[in-house]
Amino acid sequence: MQLDRPDGKPDDRIAWGSDVAAQMLRRFGIPYVSLNFGASYRGLHDSVVNHLGNETPGMLLCLHEDHAVSIAHGYAKATGEPMACFLHSNVGLMHGMMSLYNAWCDRVPMIVLGATGPLDSAKRRPWIDWIHTTRDQGGLIRSFVKWDDLPASPDALVESMCRANIATRTAPSAPVYICLDAGLQEAKLDTVPQWPDLARFTPPEPARPPGAVVAAASALLDKAERPVLLIGRGRRTQDAWLARVELAERLGACAMTDLKSGSTFPTDHAAHVVAPFNNVGKAGREVLAEADVILALDWIDLGGSVRPSADGPAITAKIISATLDHTLHNGFNMDHQALAPVDLPIAAAPDAVVADLLAALGPGTRKPWRSKIVAKPKERGDGAVTMEHVATSLRAAFNDPDTVSFVSLGRGWPVDLWPLTDPLAYLGKDGGGGIGSGPGLSVGAALALHNKGRWPVAMCGDGDFIMGNTALWTAVRHRIPLLVLINNNRSYFNDELHQETMARRRDRNPKNRWIGQRLADPEVNIAKLAEAQGGVGIGPIKKAADVQAAIEQGVGVLKSGGLCVIDFHIAPSEERLAAAVEARGVDV
Repeated sequence: MQLDRPDGKPDDRIAWGSDVAAQMLRRFGIPYVSLNFGASYRGLHDSVVNHLGNETPGMLLCLHEDHAVSIAHGYAKATGEPMACFLHSNVGLMHGMMSLYNAWCDRVPMIVLGATGPLDSAKRRPWIDWIHTTRDQGGLIRSFVKWDDLPASPDALVESMCRANIATRTAPSAPVYICLDAGLQEAKLDTVPQWPDLARFTPPEPARPPGAVVAAASALLDKAERPVLLIGRGRRTQDAWLARVELAERLGACAMTDLKSGSTFPTDHAAHVVAPFNNVGKAGREVLAEADVILALDWIDLGGSVRPSADGPAITAKIISATLDHTLHNGFNMDHQALAPVDLPIAAAPDAVVADLLAALGPGTRKPWRSKIVAKPKERGDGAVTMEHVATSLRAAFNDPDTVSFVSLGRGWPVDLWPLTDPLAYLGKDGGGGIGSGPGLSVGAALALHNKGRWPVAMCGDGDFIMGNTALWTAVRHRIPLLVLINNNRSYFNDELHQETMARRRDRNPKNRWIGQRLADPEVNIAKLAEAQGGVGIGPIKKAADVQAAIEQGVGVLKSGGLCVIDFHIAPSEERLAAAVEARGVDV
C-alpha cells in the first residue's frame, strides 16, 4: 500500500475552515479518503495534504466519483468501519449517486464530504461557481443517506461531523453526507473551535431484545422439531460467527445464507443444507415448507422468501424476525422489500439476539433435522471453461486457501469445491444492483484486506467489469494487491434470460433474446482494459486445459503485490437458463 508523501513538514497550525474538517476526520481515526478532485473542495484538499501531511486520512486518487464511493463501500464491507470519500460539488455528487445508493442498500457505514460553491453569492467566481452551487445539495440524496447537513460555521462543522460519525456507526449503518460551503472552507479562522471529548460522542451499542421477548423466542425455538435459521446481515467477527454456529447446533437447526449478505455461516457445516442463493429456489423453499419455526436474522428479503407460491408448497412455520432495518425504511424506494408475516418481531441487532438466545437456551447440541441438498452440475465434455475448473485451479494455486477472501462471486460458484468457512471468506454483493460497481468495491475491499493476512480475489461479470474497470487504476497507483477473475459470457446475459421469458410468455421467437444484449462483433478485449490501468491482463481463456497456467500466473502477480485480471470465457449453463425460464423471469 502506497500513499503520496508531501514535500516538507506539515503546517500544524489550525488556521482555516477546512482544517477543522480535516482534523475531525483524523480524530475519528478515518484511515483513508477516496476522491476525484474538484475545485469546490480545494480548501479541504490543501488541509489534508499540507496540514495533515496526507496521513490519517491518506488520499486515494480515483478516475471517477462513482469509483470513489464504491471503494469506500468495499472497505466498509470488509471492516464494518467507515472510511471517507470526497465528492466535488453537485456534479460530483450526481456522479457518485448510484454507488451511494448501493452503499445505502448494503447498509454500510461511510462518511461522505461534499462541497458547494460559495453560498455567499458575492464570493462566487463568474460562471463556474454559479453552476456548481446548489441551495440544497443534500436534497439530491436525502432519501438514501442516513443523515445530511450543511454547517455554516467552524463550530457547527465540529458538531455536524460528530453527529455524522455517530449516525453512520450506529446500527443499522448507512452513509452520511456533509456538504461544505467553499466559502467556509477557505475562510481564515478567528479562533480555533473547542474540540470535543470524543469519548462522550460515541455510537450506542446495538439494541438488545427485552428479556420477555428473548424468553418467548427461546421457548418457540427450543420446542421446535424442524427449526430453520435464515442468516442475513451480521458482524464480520469470529465471535459472532461462532455464536451463530453454536445456536444452530444447540437447536439442531438447518441454516441458509444469502449471496447478497456475504459469508455469515460455514457452508461446509452439516446444518447448512442449501448452497447460498440470491433468491430462494425450489430446494430452499422445500426446506422452509418443512420447517415449524423460522428465525430470520436481518434477512434481506424475508417477505419474498416466505410469500405464497402458486406452484410450490406453503410455508406454515412460526416466524421470528430479528432486525433493526425498519428504522431506515422510507417511501422513496422499495429497498424495504415485501412486508413479511411475522409472529414474533424483535427490534434488536441480530448478533445480540443470537447471544441472548444462547444464554437463555443453555448448553446442549442436536444434529440437524435434515441432510444437505447437493445439486451437482452436469459435466461438460467439450473442453470449455466452467466454474468448477476455475475453483479447482484457484484452490490448488494457494498453499492455504483459507487466506483467500472473495470480494465477489458469480452465481453458481461451487461451494462444495470451495466452501466459505470464515467471516471474511466472501463479502457479498453490491447492495443496490448498480452494475459497474464491482471493480471499485473490489479495490476498496482489497485496501482493507491488505494488512489482514488475506488475499483478495474478485469474480466480476464482463458487463460489470467493462463499465467500472478504470477503478482498478487506483489499486495500481496505490500498490493495492488484487486478483480479478472475469466470468465472461460475452453478453448482458441476465437480460437475455428476461428477454427469453418475455418472448415465451407472448408466444414469440425466444431465439432473438440476444439482440441488444451480446457483447460481440467485436468482443471487448478485457485483458487490454486491465493493462490500460497498469495491471496485468491475461486471456481470454477459452479452454479448460489453459485454466491452471493462467491461475498460477495471476496468483503470482497477486502475491508479488500487483493487480491481475484474468478473462475466462465461461459459457452460460443451459440448466441455469431452463431454471430461470421456469421461474418466470425472476432475477437470476
